[in-house]
Amino acid sequence: MKMMWQRNINKNLLFMKMNYFFAYGAYAPIVPFISTIGKQRGYSAFVMGIALTALQIPSLIVRPTLGSITDVYKCRRFMFLAGEVLFALVVIGLVFIPGATASEMIDDKIVFETMLFWAFFCIIFLLCLGAVIRSIMEDTICVSLLGDNVNNYGRQKVWGSIGYGVVSIISGASVDWFSKGKDYKDYRPGYVISFFFSIMDIYVSTGIKVVQVKKNKTIGGDLKNVATDFRVIIFFISIICFGFLMAFIQNFLFWYLEDITNLYHPEIKPWIKTVQGLFLITQYFLSEVPLYFLSSFIIKRIGHMNVFSLAFLALSIRFMLYSLIKNPIIALSVEILHGFTNALTESAAVAYAAKLSPVGAEGTMQGLIGMALLGIGTPLGNFVGGYLIKSLGSIITFRLMSIVAIIVCIIQATMSLIINRIYRHEDNPVQTS
Repeated sequence: MKMMWQRNINKNLLFMKMNYFFAYGAYAPIVPFISTIGKQRGYSAFVMGIALTALQIPSLIVRPTLGSITDVYKCRRFMFLAGEVLFALVVIGLVFIPGATASEMIDDKIVFETMLFWAFFCIIFLLCLGAVIRSIMEDTICVSLLGDNVNNYGRQKVWGSIGYGVVSIISGASVDWFSKGKDYKDYRPGYVISFFFSIMDIYVSTGIKVVQVKKNKTIGGDLKNVATDFRVIIFFISIICFGFLMAFIQNFLFWYLEDITNLYHPEIKPWIKTVQGLFLITQYFLSEVPLYFLSSFIIKRIGHMNVFSLAFLALSIRFMLYSLIKNPIIALSVEILHGFTNALTESAAVAYAAKLSPVGAEGTMQGLIGMALLGIGTPLGNFVGGYLIKSLGSIITFRLMSIVAIIVCIIQATMSLIINRIYRHEDNPVQTS
């Protein structure tokens, strides 16, 4: 006879939580360090901005296409596992790609003529492709498992933040430890940790039950109705703006940290990867975890789109604080805002997309959201961020982004008020025929 607690456990959601933990644990040693790995190789912020922009091509093309294909052919499980396997294989490639260091920045034109840069770029491109494939399937499967309880998405995704935070500090400390006595950072310990978590993720994911609802009507007709809804248009524009601004933090925050360390606190340089690991554990473990748990409550109280207004305000504050602080240890306190600018917003976006989606087109809708965020907003942020940081420096660039964020906040909040006034009597955001 099973115990009461055993009967109350949703096995599928348990495996989903474990998947998020191991998947984001696999990301932690690599993804946040891509720009600084390039910096160590002598690539300028502009070069890395272009590279990071190109890395988002899979998000622009693959996300909506893959979502539609898996909706039509009912192959979410296969593509989910395929993305995980590709990611794991590419991590092995990172271990063996020749390392490179440079004492100063290499001329941009020369960088693009070297085979080593293109080998590095291709490996990272495939890594991002694997991450894109598994992430869209992961969120779609999670939303399907939750059903009418989609606002509880944050309680599943929170385990990704826990994995990311825990692994990031372990990985950062390992890289610093194995780099003792060297004038460069040896990232191979992080790659090994990433590979281990990738294998565990594949193993756990095989236990997740994937159910797809059969669709009798054409998905294209339903999505046409969705795409012409004013609320959906504002939602997508908000997603693009959010991706643009978050790109500066996701891909250039560590660049900024290394800049202020070199300028004001060179004594911290030997342990900079550990410090960066502390930033990640603060972001994902101390900040995101509480906000993921509270996301359902907050979204129900203030609404999906008002969450975006709150996020843009928090982003403006973050950027301004970054531009004023000169000590990386003190800058660590700013990361307590990360949950408002990432976890809460992501939960609102996924839940709102699921609410807008026609039955049977969940994968397509999540793919379109991913395209807006990672295929349009983030690439624009990467390109503009790389150019501005090379031209103005990271500190002035972050101050400028603080002004941009508050302007976006005001405009987006105004649009939300208009939407609430126009559609306040409707329960369902989008009606499909």
